[in-house]
Amino acid sequence: MSSVSVVIPNRDGGELLARCLDALAAADGVGDVIVVDDGSSDGSPELARARGAAVMASPGRGFAAAVNHGVAHTRSELVLILNSDAFVEPDAPVRLARALDSDPRLALCAAGLVDERGRRTRSHGHELTLIRAIGLALHVSTPPPPEAPPLQVVGFVPLACAVVRTAAWREVGGLDERFRFYFEDHDLCWRLRRAGSTVAVCWAAHAIHEGGGSSRARDAAAWMRQFHESRLRYLRKRYSGLWPAYVTVSTPAALAHAGLWWLRAARGRPEGRAWAAAYARAAVAGLR
Repeated sequence: MSSVSVVIPNRDGGELLARCLDALAAADGVGDVIVVDDGSSDGSPELARARGAAVMASPGRGFAAAVNHGVAHTRSELVLILNSDAFVEPDAPVRLARALDSDPRLALCAAGLVDERGRRTRSHGHELTLIRAIGLALHVSTPPPPEAPPLQVVGFVPLACAVVRTAAWREVGGLDERFRFYFEDHDLCWRLRRAGSTVAVCWAAHAIHEGGGSSRARDAAAWMRQFHESRLRYLRKRYSGLWPAYVTVSTPAALAHAGLWWLRAARGRPEGRAWAAAYARAAVAGLR
C-alpha cells in the first residue's frame, strides 16, 4: 500500500492547524502534506512550514478552490482531505487507504468523527434530495442511517477527514468552486455516485473534529446566509427544472425567521438585526 498525500485547506487555523499537523506526524501511512492557505493573517503558513508541511497560496477564495489546488499538486493515487480542525488517530490514514484498496468502485471514504469528549459527530448521511431539502426548510430532518461497521456505503460523507481516489476525483472534475463554502461535499458525493462510484464511511478509522473551528466564523449570521445560498445553488444544479418547489417553501420560512429576529432586535437583542438581515437575504436568494 502506497502512502497517502494530505491536503489541508486553511485560513487562520492557528493552534488548531498546529495540532492537526502534529497528529499527522504521529500517524502511519502519510506521505507529503500540503497546506493550502486562503489568506491567513495569524502566521499559519510559517507554523505549517516549521512542521515540515509544504505551503502554497490558494488561487481563489473558499474551501473548494483551496482543496482543488492542493489535490492538483499531488501525485498520489489517494489523497486525504483534512480540515485544519480535524485530528487523525495514528492508524486512520492507513485504515482509510485499505478500505479504498479493498474495493475499486469506492471513490471516497471518510473517517468516523467524534468530538473532544468522544461523542459521535456528523460522519455520514443520506444524499440530499429535493424532498429532503424541502423538509430541512421546514425544520424536518431525516436522521442518518444507523451505523453499520466496519465499512458502510452511504449517500453522503463530509470532507473533514476523507480519502479520495484521485482518478475518480479527476473524472468528475474535483470540487465545484462555485460553492465557496458549504454543500460542495454534497455535490461531490452526488457526482461521484452518478459516475458509478461509491461513497463510504470507515468506522474503524477515527478522527476528532472540532466542528466549525477551521472557519473561524465570527459572524455567524453571515455564515448562515452562505449556508442557505449554497444549498440553493446545489438544488439549482441538480434539479434544474424542479428547484422552484424548494423556494416555494424556503422563502416564506426564511421571511418568517427574519420577522422573528426583527422582533427580537426591537426587544433589545443586539444580534437581532444581523440575523434578520441574513434570513432576509436568504429569502431573496431564492427569488433571483
